[in-house]
Amino acid sequence: MRYLILSLILILAGCASVQNPDYISRVDHPYDRKIYASFEKVTSAMIYVLKQKGWKINTEAEASIYERDDRYDNNVYQNLLIITDVKRQNGVLYSTFTHLNIFIHCIENTCDVEIRYEAKTPFIKEFTTVRNDRLAESILDVLEQEVQK
Repeated sequence: MRYLILSLILILAGCASVQNPDYISRVDHPYDRKIYASFEKVTSAMIYVLKQKGWKINTEAEASIYERDDRYDNNVYQNLLIITDVKRQNGVLYSTFTHLNIFIHCIENTCDVEIRYEAKTPFIKEFTTVRNDRLAESILDVLEQEVQK
């Protein structure tokens, strides 16, 4: 019985202190969609969609600060990186900490929108997930609908 109580205390204590970096480095399968609209319209629609879905914006930054890409080397593209705050989802014995990075790259009225997802679940060992098809696709679908209004 003592062993069980001690184990639970250690597990719960580990869940309280996760460090989650803001920037999500390039992933093998980012969620990417081409949107035909201006940079301003796509950016404002994305911020609106994120807020509608319960995400808080942590930072808006120039994407070239975090990574190198040919689109950052000239002044033809407009680029933006939106970083969300970490969302905490509580489980019975664990919590999952999730956040998003949204990259917007536009040239004229064509924008590439890329969503990177990361979820960390500390539980004895920390588990990291970079896939959530349903969430990313729903954000991109609603974004397309907002831009077409």
